[in-house]
Amino acid sequence: MSNGQKKTKGSFWNRFLFWKKKPSEQDFSGEPAVRESRGYTWELKDLREKVDRFFLTRKKPSGTIFESTALKLTKNNRHLFRLEGKEKSGREYSILFVTGNYLNEQNGKVNGVVFLGEADLNRILSSDQKNLKGILSGVKTPDWDEESWSVMQEEPDLRKSSDSWKEILAWEPIWSQQVIIHLRPNVLAVLLVFLGKEFEDFFRKNSAVRVQEMVSKELYFLNVSGNRDFPHSENLSLYEFDSAKRELESVLNRIRSKREKI
Repeated sequence: MSNGQKKTKGSFWNRFLFWKKKPSEQDFSGEPAVRESRGYTWELKDLREKVDRFFLTRKKPSGTIFESTALKLTKNNRHLFRLEGKEKSGREYSILFVTGNYLNEQNGKVNGVVFLGEADLNRILSSDQKNLKGILSGVKTPDWDEESWSVMQEEPDLRKSSDSWKEILAWEPIWSQQVIIHLRPNVLAVLLVFLGKEFEDFFRKNSAVRVQEMVSKELYFLNVSGNRDFPHSENLSLYEFDSAKRELESVLNRIRSKREKI
């Protein structure tokens, strides 16, 4: 292959790769996707406002979430929704949407929804049936949230609220700083958006300047591309709070265990 051919081929692939990497002209806010960072405070405030506008399903614990002439979305529980409506043809529909495994306890009775395969369901039959925790231990990778995990505890003193992460607000600096160290900057950015001022104050108090600068950049990246998914990236998108919360819970469990041994 001649040098001219090589150059032409190289130019083609350079243009192709550049085109593939080029971001879309606008994000969902209508602003140009590529812009200068406006600083930690502005980026965080803007992200929280975007999330608040987007997550209609989080605004109410139950009841009608959205209703139009065509459809109605009702929230029955924190992860259970019903979508009802009618197509133009007149055909009606009523569909249950489950956004995650969950357990609730009301009036001394536990109820909920769990996703599992048929093999896992049959495995449960040979599990420890003395308590709910033993029965559900046969569920592989259940991704329980904190509230569901606490429901499985028989002892009242082991049950924690869905905001049990707040225990770290009273931890000694040596342990609080470990929490920040063991969380990825991108995860910290997502948590800052969703967990509010208490976590923001905790982060500012226990993180080094370099970490704050890294997280500030992540907030900027979330803001200009938070609506797009990158399947080959380990980073979370703006709307993957559940994954960020699970990572936080995992870190807290490890550090909590070490702290309790002291």
